[in-house]
Amino acid sequence: MKGISLEGVRNLGDPDYFSKTYYEDQIDEMHFHNVIASLYDSNMVFEIIERNTKKIFVNVSVGGGVRSEKEVDKLLRIGVDKVVINSAAVKNPSFLKKLVEIYGASTISVNIETAQLNGKYEVFTETGRVKSGIGLFDWVEQVQKLNVGEIIVTDIFSEGKNKGYNIDLFKKIRKNVDTQLVAHGGAGPKENILEIFKESGVDAVSIASLFHYHYLKSNKSSELKGSNYFVHFLDDKEKRGLSILELKEYLKKNGVNVRL
Repeated sequence: MKGISLEGVRNLGDPDYFSKTYYEDQIDEMHFHNVIASLYDSNMVFEIIERNTKKIFVNVSVGGGVRSEKEVDKLLRIGVDKVVINSAAVKNPSFLKKLVEIYGASTISVNIETAQLNGKYEVFTETGRVKSGIGLFDWVEQVQKLNVGEIIVTDIFSEGKNKGYNIDLFKKIRKNVDTQLVAHGGAGPKENILEIFKESGVDAVSIASLFHYHYLKSNKSSELKGSNYFVHFLDDKEKRGLSILELKEYLKKNGVNVRL
């Protein structure tokens, strides 16, 4: 599934196909995200996760609607390496603290969804739909004190647009973050991806649309429904984006340490 600014989610096909393809093309880590779980209080899709952890042998992280220690425990038992928390952490920071104490910093990551309103970056929850009233940098400071192993920041207004990461934002965040920092939202031209590594000092980038639309394949044999309209009528000319290997080779050629 893929949206723009965390809205208008589009069905792009079978997650098993994408995970297998990405693994074969040397992705470093795979993230599975239940995009409606927090909003609609739905359950984590454990079956999909477990099926894929048995087939791909890179780090797997999972987020979206994780609300209990029981869910975290189940995810780790079926092969997940890292669990990513957002809404539940904002609502109850002590829950996040407890998870880190039980499972360790390297196992628990925090995703922070943020957007600039009236000149100030604010934290959002429920897939970018609910304003928390908490300032981004205040929350970053609090999260770091809880000793999480990784902070993933999603720039809501850039997400899904492929126009480039908000490098100025990540420069500011990097000055306030000692924890591993991952940029998410807006991956676009490869030159911009190189720039965010060179200029902002992020440790990693999270990419969805740029890869999804490159590897996308049509599925005209499927029953036509509203949710799969796009892939049913997909023309190969509409495919865009970059392959994983193409991006990695470009970054390595320009001095970024990547695994090839």
